[in-house]
Amino acid sequence: MLNFLTKTFSKNEKNTPNTKILITLFVLFLYRFGNAIPLSGIDQDALKRSFSQLDSRNAIMQIINMYSGAGGTTLLSPFSLGIIPFINSSILIDLLTALFPNLEKLQSEEGSAGRRKLLLYKKLVTILFAIGQSIFLIIYLKSYFYSDSLETFFLTGLQLTTGALIVVWLSTTLDNKGIGNGTSLIIFTNIIVGLLSKNFVNVEKIDSLFIVQAFVLLFLVILIALSQIVRVNIGVVSARQLTFLEQKDEIVQKEEEEEFVKQVIADNGLAIKLNQAGIFPIIIASNLLPFLSYFTAALQSNFNILYLNNILYYLLIIGFNYFYTIVFWDPEKISEQLRKASVSIVNITPGKQTELHLEKFVRGTSILGGVYLCIILLLYEFMKQVINGSLLNQVNISSLIILVGVAYDLQRTLRGLYKNTFA
Repeated sequence: MLNFLTKTFSKNEKNTPNTKILITLFVLFLYRFGNAIPLSGIDQDALKRSFSQLDSRNAIMQIINMYSGAGGTTLLSPFSLGIIPFINSSILIDLLTALFPNLEKLQSEEGSAGRRKLLLYKKLVTILFAIGQSIFLIIYLKSYFYSDSLETFFLTGLQLTTGALIVVWLSTTLDNKGIGNGTSLIIFTNIIVGLLSKNFVNVEKIDSLFIVQAFVLLFLVILIALSQIVRVNIGVVSARQLTFLEQKDEIVQKEEEEEFVKQVIADNGLAIKLNQAGIFPIIIASNLLPFLSYFTAALQSNFNILYLNNILYYLLIIGFNYFYTIVFWDPEKISEQLRKASVSIVNITPGKQTELHLEKFVRGTSILGGVYLCIILLLYEFMKQVINGSLLNQVNISSLIILVGVAYDLQRTLRGLYKNTFA
């Protein structure tokens, strides 16, 4: 074991897959360790007793369970805001990027330097969101504080804000030195911890109903996996596309353009993922819905609007799936890259017509991808009502979608790392 660790962290093998995996595990361990540190100034026992009586659909409970990894002896820690402020900051900066050409130029034309500037802006805005959300949480939980002095509230807010910034640093470290997306991995870890804290399998109660529920969950997992791997192909005409891939060393292309063509041009056409945004619409919608449900609770009770939160959730998923696809999938750039690769779409003239055709096609698939995710959610709700079993009632379908999506990305990343290592 000692020889393995020595070899893994040696200078000659600094960027090996083993190193990346160990760094990822170590960073996630630090994150979970931080979640075990109690937030000072709060009666954790009284808070836990109170929260145990709340419905799992409670807004604050949803936030803590998904993003802060509830399930241990500590309910609130300096990391209780989790990755939420950074997600909110990313949403805001991405929206501004779509609206303001200067920010869009940073993302599309200035390469890694521009992306680093955008990341800096996201981190700065994260501070503002962390302060605002700390104040919100303190106001919501002020009756559980040992002291109601201004100094206590200030120190608690400082702990929460500092903890949020540390989580952002851990996430960035995962992005740069680990495997996968840091934000996704942190949420993935919290979901795993939450699942481990539940008692899904009771040997004495394994009956036909339990088996049916297990098969329903397996079917849902298959549908979720399909949302990650299904691609729609646009027919292209050019025998040179295969030659381009086979003789890539002889072609003078920018590294990013070459990598794009390798990934996106399949043997039978231009491959476009049905769900371009992946799991991020679910993450963002799950992040926003608890706050929206908190403010719409009065509206629901006054007007008896059924399933208002579910409708909002589905609209958020479809909307953000559409938004992220449009922001990060640039038809003009892709049209130009296809032209450089001597590839054209069947019956479509290269240039402006190709750009318009791609834009129309991708807009349609983005909406279709969002609707597909909503169908999975609706199917789960329907099966839960029909079967009414304990196993299905314990599973959060949004968490399951994130879990499967991150696991799929992880295995794809690991396969690529080890393929390059042994190639």
